[in-house]
Amino acid sequence: MLFAISNIAFAILAVILFQQSPGAYDLAYCRMLAAVYLVHNVCFFTLQKKKHWLGFELFFAISFFFVNFVYPITYATSPDVHVRYQSLFIYMLQIPHDLTTRATAIAYLGYAFYALGMTNFLNVNREEPDHPTFKLTQEHYLWFFGITMVSFLLFYITGGLTALRSVYHGGGNLKTVGIYSYFNNIFTLACYLMAIFLFRLDKQKWWFYALVVAACMLITISTGSRQMALGLMLVLICSFSMYVYKFKWWQVVLIIGVGAIALFVVVTVRKLGWNPEGWKAKLSGLTLNSYVEIFNDLIINNLNLYILVDYAYYHPKTWFHGMLIDLASPIPGLGTSIVNYYGEPSELMHGGDLPSFLILGANQNWGLGTNMVGEAFRSFGIWGVGISMYLIGFTVKELYYHANQNIYCYLLYFLFVSHAVIYPRAPLIFDPRTLVWSVLILWLVLQITKDSGKIRMALDGLWNNEKSETSRKEDKA
Repeated sequence: MLFAISNIAFAILAVILFQQSPGAYDLAYCRMLAAVYLVHNVCFFTLQKKKHWLGFELFFAISFFFVNFVYPITYATSPDVHVRYQSLFIYMLQIPHDLTTRATAIAYLGYAFYALGMTNFLNVNREEPDHPTFKLTQEHYLWFFGITMVSFLLFYITGGLTALRSVYHGGGNLKTVGIYSYFNNIFTLACYLMAIFLFRLDKQKWWFYALVVAACMLITISTGSRQMALGLMLVLICSFSMYVYKFKWWQVVLIIGVGAIALFVVVTVRKLGWNPEGWKAKLSGLTLNSYVEIFNDLIINNLNLYILVDYAYYHPKTWFHGMLIDLASPIPGLGTSIVNYYGEPSELMHGGDLPSFLILGANQNWGLGTNMVGEAFRSFGIWGVGISMYLIGFTVKELYYHANQNIYCYLLYFLFVSHAVIYPRAPLIFDPRTLVWSVLILWLVLQITKDSGKIRMALDGLWNNEKSETSRKEDKA
């Protein structure tokens, strides 16, 4: 009950803080918003009383803080930061500071309503996932393994690995689509399926498949891409803590620290390719004036919040028009047809591309990402921020509590876990293609194994009948 009261109180406070937020940059107000956010999370995780506290919520809260609250209370007040990190923060200079405080208040309002969506108002004591009742066999998992291997082989043969390396090593474009793109999607989703269901296998089979998942992570990291490796690691950490060994708080802090440093190193050296000497030279010359700078890849997304809030004040609400390509993504080619139908830049219909389009222009090889709260604000306004973020929190909560009985809820919950760090800087609509294709692959595997089981039973029955008939004839003889 205290958990529900706390979240309601913070949601009301968030509305008040938004209404009272000044139209000019106010460092004290931004610091207050950050402090309230931290206090809110202390209350949230203290009062939540979940059996499995390590999950989507924790990683999402950490990422959300850096994506929305750090820049206005640190970098905005340090002019030398823009000189030392000009390539990273130069675009911040183009955004009026009078938006900073109001946009930060909007971000906190969004988080407060997300936390409200996580609240159990009626079912105070609900069964939490611990020993799922659904059955996953070795045969199912072998199908996941086979799909992973075949899709990776096709991805490699069609030149996908080389194309992905060229994106992060210079000369490539992440938006380029080829036949390898579809194999890459299937490979990625199959890896997620392997990681998500790994601890549903017998213990003696964990190690081999864990090594396979680790190898997939290393392959993608070697190209300079981090998203899939990060997602797989989040799934493994959370599911291991949920079903095998519950991590202590200091172990989680250690894991987060080591993981953040590792990702920071990948960002620093990924343009050098396989060049250990170059890595050594690059890292030896690296200086960190603040530990916060390890999270610069998240902090830069404060920019996207300001861009989208600024855009929303001078343009009508886009509603779902700004998400058409996201919604169409499960069907290959449909996004292109939509762009051709409307005859306008695709960036206006794809949430993840608008900030890059507004700052960098069209047809860029790289992008700035986006901001989920900014997307909600430019699409639906301030009420839409509250409602959409509430629905996200409610959806994740319900998937978590139904993961015990339903294999598809189990899958979808851990897909959200895999994107917990990326989500605050991603489009508001959570990757429909990932959700739909993952469910489809799982459904196909379940159907194939179900049908193959029926065929085996029929053949066994036929064989046994033949043996019985032969035995009867021999007895008569």
